[in-house]
Amino acid sequence: MNEFLVRACRAEDAAAVADVLNAVSKAGGGHLELPAAAIENVLRAEVGDLARDTRVITDAQGLLLAVALVRRPPEGGFRVSLEGGVRPAWQGRGVGRELLAWQLDRAAELHAEAAPDAQWLAEVDAGVADAAAIRLYERLGFVVERFFLELTAPTSSPSVPSVAPPVEGLRIVPYVPHRERELHAVHRAAFCDTWGYQERAFESWAELTVRAETFLPELARLALVGDEIVGYVLPYADAPQALYLGQVGTATSWRRQGVAAALLADVLGAAGRSGYAEAALETDADSATGASGVYEKAGFVINHRIVVYRKPVR
Repeated sequence: MNEFLVRACRAEDAAAVADVLNAVSKAGGGHLELPAAAIENVLRAEVGDLARDTRVITDAQGLLLAVALVRRPPEGGFRVSLEGGVRPAWQGRGVGRELLAWQLDRAAELHAEAAPDAQWLAEVDAGVADAAAIRLYERLGFVVERFFLELTAPTSSPSVPSVAPPVEGLRIVPYVPHRERELHAVHRAAFCDTWGYQERAFESWAELTVRAETFLPELARLALVGDEIVGYVLPYADAPQALYLGQVGTATSWRRQGVAAALLADVLGAAGRSGYAEAALETDADSATGASGVYEKAGFVINHRIVVYRKPVR
């Protein structure tokens, strides 16, 4: 890579990093785009050390051509997310291969430093149409682990008024910050048995969710029965062209009773009134909770499939 300049990522690179990742996603069939603020949050909350855990490649004029981020697992976690990509016009020159090899080496260093006796997994993903990325992953020994779906719905979806009626006594209310610790506990219980879940202490979780710069509390909703939180939807300005629903959860004992459907209907209506034409989310294609079926009934349609690959960190 002698024709390129290699350095660590800087906070001021967020917009350029988002541009590269969005170009890669679009080339692989993706629909959504990340704003700079979403990258800033990742760098601040999940990348421990910019100097050691990131690399960007620029041309001689300073145009950012490629990026590699190593997103550390939370304390006690096991997944190291290796995020990055190369601008489509610059692919095929070995840049992506060298960056991914560097990410794997860095993940191994982190593993040796933080949890040498635990099993860690390096995780990457790509759109199912991104043949170049998939070839690279498989060449380096990654194996397919899971598929995720990207779904979108118009906020004026005709199916919204006909969603399943809520359970008796269910109330949908706006999010309030003073219940964030209670919400964290509900979230932990709702997701602890899902594929790939990693436990996060409250402060770490809050930094990535309800305290993130892109979080939209005015459009977030809680589902209550009495004064108990039984469900929630947390939206973000993480997709400029759509309201991004980052977390949709229902307490285990209240699943399959119309809680999520009622929440989604309320949020879609509020999003439309706030000027959003579309809402988007991602979900596990094989979720044991049947989430994709709930979303389809609420008016969401699948427009992109993502494949997740893993390999042990050695």
